[in-house]
Amino acid sequence: MDNASSSFASPTASTDLIDDGPLTAGPDVGMTINAILKLVFYVTVMIVGISGNSLILKVYWSKPQKTSTHVLIMGLAWVDLMVCVCRIYSLGFFIYVLLGRELPSVFTAIRIFDAVNVLASITVTGAIALERHDCVCRSGKRLLNHRWAKLIFLGSYVAATAVCIPFTINLLSPSVTAQKVSLTFQLLLYLTVVFTAVICYGKVYQAIRKHVKVNVLSRHGPGTSWSTAVTVEAESRRHDASVVTGVSISQALPSSSKEPLTADRSGPRSVFVVSATELAGPSTNPTDAPGNLADAIPSTGNPAPASQNHEDDREPRTPNPQARDKPTGTTMTLQRKTTRMLFVTSVVFLVTWLPYWLYVAVALHKSNGGDVHPNVLSVMYNCTLFVYINNVVNPFIYGLANRRFRKDCFDVLRKMKPC
Repeated sequence: MDNASSSFASPTASTDLIDDGPLTAGPDVGMTINAILKLVFYVTVMIVGISGNSLILKVYWSKPQKTSTHVLIMGLAWVDLMVCVCRIYSLGFFIYVLLGRELPSVFTAIRIFDAVNVLASITVTGAIALERHDCVCRSGKRLLNHRWAKLIFLGSYVAATAVCIPFTINLLSPSVTAQKVSLTFQLLLYLTVVFTAVICYGKVYQAIRKHVKVNVLSRHGPGTSWSTAVTVEAESRRHDASVVTGVSISQALPSSSKEPLTADRSGPRSVFVVSATELAGPSTNPTDAPGNLADAIPSTGNPAPASQNHEDDREPRTPNPQARDKPTGTTMTLQRKTTRMLFVTSVVFLVTWLPYWLYVAVALHKSNGGDVHPNVLSVMYNCTLFVYINNVVNPFIYGLANRRFRKDCFDVLRKMKPC
């Protein structure tokens, strides 16, 4: 990062690894050009980041039903928004560099708040990876809900504040030991989030591939003229808005059935599961056979809903819990799009933070007596500015990966137009 950023190896401290010289000495030509370029960069970060993250908050805040995914996306957008707002510190720093003055003490508080938000963006990214794993891999037994997502976001802020304590100590009372402890804490946090993201997204995409293979086999299974797995989505009439999904039939109907296949369509429609043994063998009660087959599938091969009022002395049918827990094809498609969107966000996070940690490793090597050319360290130091790309690029990622988000953004912008 930059010495005006939330960099945790600040070149302005007495133990800095890059010595830019005292600010009161007045900037030379190189420092003036550097300061002007940094001012342009940070102004761009503020304009793009504040507008983009505000748009994300507006889009997801306007949704009537917010899921745990929406809560964490809004949490990440809020953290990124705060990081972009805190670039006021960066602008003030370089303005004072051009004036040859030192920063007022009030900027120290802004810098600490900035560091907390930068670290919070790391922890929230890890929380999103956990939420994706819980949503896709544990769709029937989810642990995270809307309320838990809020608590996880607050916990991410608390964890970021705790990790920021060594940085604050080093900022107020600089020392080599405090600086190394601060960098160690940050590196451990970063590695923890990296491993969490790799493990969670790895399992998520394994589950998605498995679901896709099952769908393909169920539609083109060999040796049967019927689909081996049927998903029925039944919608009630005007006054019944509930949707019943996930009916699974484990065996094809026998072709020797001679009973008429009819279904009562007079009442509200409902769907239940027919077991394999019930379909395979003939019914012991002749009056039940037509009803059983009619409740399952009509003679045309298309799934039909059964009568809600059809009750007799038959043994009660228990729905298959696995079929109930499995999401529908439409739901899985939406989950794949959301997962892809958030996965790209995590990849960008990992890539944009790499230059900073490479700089930290080389700088620590130099502080321990290693031989590193100053120009090499200076170039690596300037490359740490890529960190802020992570705070402004998410609106573009969401827009490219999610058509629904693009549509919602256009709707929000259309409503914001003056009459």
